[in-house]
Amino acid sequence: MIAEANVTSVTVTPQRANLNVKGASSLSLTWNVTRLEPTAPATVPVSSTNAVLQINGTNVATLGGTLLRQSTLNPAQSETLRFSEVLSISASLARKIAEAPAGSVLISRTFTDTQTTGLARLSVFSGTGQGGALSINRIDLRFDNNARTDVIAKGDTRRAIAEINFRSSGLLKGEWRIIDPTASLGSARGRILQVVRQQVVSSGQGRTRIVSPALPTTKNGLYLLTFSVENADGITELPVLRYFVLETSTKRPADNLTTLSPGNGARVNQETVFAWENVPGALAYQIEILTPGHDVVVSGKVVSAQDLKLKLSAFSLDNLNSGESYDWRLRAFDKSGRVIGSSPRQLLYMP
Repeated sequence: MIAEANVTSVTVTPQRANLNVKGASSLSLTWNVTRLEPTAPATVPVSSTNAVLQINGTNVATLGGTLLRQSTLNPAQSETLRFSEVLSISASLARKIAEAPAGSVLISRTFTDTQTTGLARLSVFSGTGQGGALSINRIDLRFDNNARTDVIAKGDTRRAIAEINFRSSGLLKGEWRIIDPTASLGSARGRILQVVRQQVVSSGQGRTRIVSPALPTTKNGLYLLTFSVENADGITELPVLRYFVLETSTKRPADNLTTLSPGNGARVNQETVFAWENVPGALAYQIEILTPGHDVVVSGKVVSAQDLKLKLSAFSLDNLNSGESYDWRLRAFDKSGRVIGSSPRQLLYMP
């Protein structure tokens, strides 16, 4: 059998590409296909059906269309064919690329003539990944006892923990900020509790943990705590931790607070409305979600006394396991931080 022209190599320019992952995007590529004619003059087609996007070794999408060129060579001649194209990346694919581990995203094309094939792969990073600026895309806050809302005895020590997801490398610039009982509940940013400067490094998705200084517990009342950062383009709203400082006695009063909804055993989601009757003298109310039969708080929320109803955010519901039941109760606090009202424990179900 007489051998026809052979594809000897396939490369792509560029070999690594940074992709803008904020919405739909595109990549301009040139595929370089080198072929050799070993024996007889021949004209053969060199083609590739489509490009393939792979994440962690799994094909997730086909991109582009057919690339085709005819090539004529005499014996012992070789040439390099160049195929240029622009690949469109949808917003949904861009999000998948942004969430993928560093080095796990490839775009490949296989070129073939009548007898042989060649493959080239392009490594893809998000525009905020390798070679890009540091970008913070998630902040998760909790107290060091794993609670998301807490009641602390006056003078006790408590710290908060920020789990931060980021891309690329750089200097993380953050601030622990707090609104204490002397400030208006409408205060937007509060005062700085601590300035944080920490170098973080990742070629793709990274994660770091930052612990706050000891939180103020010298004044009774409601405190709001957050961790604000620069380069947080991917975060629409910073999470806020709420805690109430009480006198050392935290004895709960009789069940004198009437709840209106949800009913006992209700399913809970982001549309569930928790509502209750007013308690005279209350400064704030706290919903606690607890493990059944115990006082381990797994989630909850603190609101000002101006509110007599609320909905739990996705942030709060993330701490509840699907298919499990929990207890919940409501407590009221006065301006001195004393518990002046409490509701009976009821059941709720996380579907």
